[in-house]
Amino acid sequence: MRRAFERGDYHEVVTLGRHAEKRGEADADVHYYYGLALIALGRDHEGLGEIERAVADDSELKVDAATAIRELAARDGVSRADAARRLGAAWELDPSTDLGRERFAVADHFFAAREFRAAATLYEEAVRAYPDTSACEAACARLVECWGELGDTDRARAAMEILVSRYPGGPHAAGIASRLDDLAFTDARGHFDAGEYQQALEVARELVARSENRLLQQKARYLLGETYEAMEDRAAAYDAYRELIRADRGDSGRLVEQARARIEALQEAGLQ
Repeated sequence: MRRAFERGDYHEVVTLGRHAEKRGEADADVHYYYGLALIALGRDHEGLGEIERAVADDSELKVDAATAIRELAARDGVSRADAARRLGAAWELDPSTDLGRERFAVADHFFAAREFRAAATLYEEAVRAYPDTSACEAACARLVECWGELGDTDRARAAMEILVSRYPGGPHAAGIASRLDDLAFTDARGHFDAGEYQQALEVARELVARSENRLLQQKARYLLGETYEAMEDRAAAYDAYRELIRADRGDSGRLVEQARARIEALQEAGLQ
């Protein structure tokens, strides 16, 4: 099988491998060459399954398998999608495999397959290794999605901040900036609920200053009022509610009604 594979007679390798498996005589090397021949013939799903069986029987084949699969990915006529899939399989077998700029394409393959942790690892490596590459912007955006799917809010936020700071005018930045602001408001509300009033004030003030979402600005202003009330600073609370009313453009009616109600309550409590 090895000699047939080396001379490129992949159909012969497949025939020999199939017979060996039927006879129950397939050891790790048989699965190995059988798998590589199937991949060379474009039958990647079957071939990678055979490689998995080979390395399960003999883990020392992992590095050789990764090298061979990488070579099969680089052959003429192999589509970009097939090459990315093969390189991804090589990388999983041997994480030290140098994917170079193909990290972007392999990360995209894992992302499409919803293998978000592998995708995130490769996106981070790619962005770090090739920060000036045009593919970085989309990679950063997908990195946000990966960490979101994995439930890692802190890393998702960090990826958002990188995207917005590096590509402020790019096609992905506007939506990401809005999501960052939503997360910031959630943080501010969390600080308020926990009695961490100074932190709530800092985040809410920053949102009022920077957010382009008018409704979110108004929500932040209302939270400022609530926070000042909790701190028993009635004058500052009154000012925050009044600013909310002044800034209204017809898109925050319920908040305006609530702000007016709070102003009346403050006045009834003795605020002059």
